[in-house]
Amino acid sequence: MSLDLLRRGMKISHLRLLAELAKHTRLTDAASALGMSQPAASRLISEVERVAEADIYVRSGRGIELTDIGHKLAERCVRILQEFADAGRDIEQHKSGQSGHVSIGSVTGPAIEYVLPAIRHVRLSYPDISISVEVGPSLDLAPMLEDGRLDFSLSRVPVDEDPDLFEERPLLREPACLVARTDHPLTRLAAPVPAEALLGFDWVLPPVGAPIRTTTEQALRDKGLGLPTKVLTTSSFLFTVTTVQRTNAIAAVAQSVASSFAENADGSPGTITALESDLTLSVETYSFLTRKGQVLTPVARIVAREVLRAITGETIIA
Repeated sequence: MSLDLLRRGMKISHLRLLAELAKHTRLTDAASALGMSQPAASRLISEVERVAEADIYVRSGRGIELTDIGHKLAERCVRILQEFADAGRDIEQHKSGQSGHVSIGSVTGPAIEYVLPAIRHVRLSYPDISISVEVGPSLDLAPMLEDGRLDFSLSRVPVDEDPDLFEERPLLREPACLVARTDHPLTRLAAPVPAEALLGFDWVLPPVGAPIRTTTEQALRDKGLGLPTKVLTTSSFLFTVTTVQRTNAIAAVAQSVASSFAENADGSPGTITALESDLTLSVETYSFLTRKGQVLTPVARIVAREVLRAITGETIIA
């Protein structure tokens, strides 16, 4: 028989305190964030322990630490409160019609290839919907989605994140390639450029563990080759592109990224070109991710529908 927390007296004030304790290691900081005194916070957390019939925290030299039960309860409180916030947005959006704000997260490839054209369509059809897009690695996007800063994302669940925190709809593998500046010495070699020739130059790669880096390193191993000896590591897409444009370094990027820089708006050659090499790169499948149990707001559903239609050609979300 499950423990009925509501019947036993769990209140919104308890949820808010637990949600703050997920971010703070000092009870005074959590109390301050809620505009209450420390004694009041201490009383609330004692009430939570009575309701849950379990220890929620332990004292440490740095303040307090949530127990395993406390962590799980706090995570759920964060999600429950986010649902309340979303419900408020729902009400306002229904009052005002098809208007509101949507926050999207995406890894680089889908952002350029699918999110951008979907946004163009949304802006024409729904001019009162404002959209923000956070482009970055899945490792950065996952916590933003989890705590409600994003409505949905096109990304992957990082290996150190609990997959049960997310609803996941697998979409596509992300083709990738190596790029260099247009007048790079390698562009004068007959295609395909042998992988051995690539190792004679500096490389620009994202941090260890990033999908595109893992894919690139495995492709080299499959050729029986060692890893690049000179690697500039950065998570910045802008810094990657700038380095490739200004030096002899090569980089592994999404195919859609390479295509967008290969040609200027007037049809003239761009500053970066894809290297046709004998390394085949394809990053693991990315997904349409939302928080577990999340109900998209009306405007988020509109934008998500257009994004998914751009990717699959089908209307997945009604």
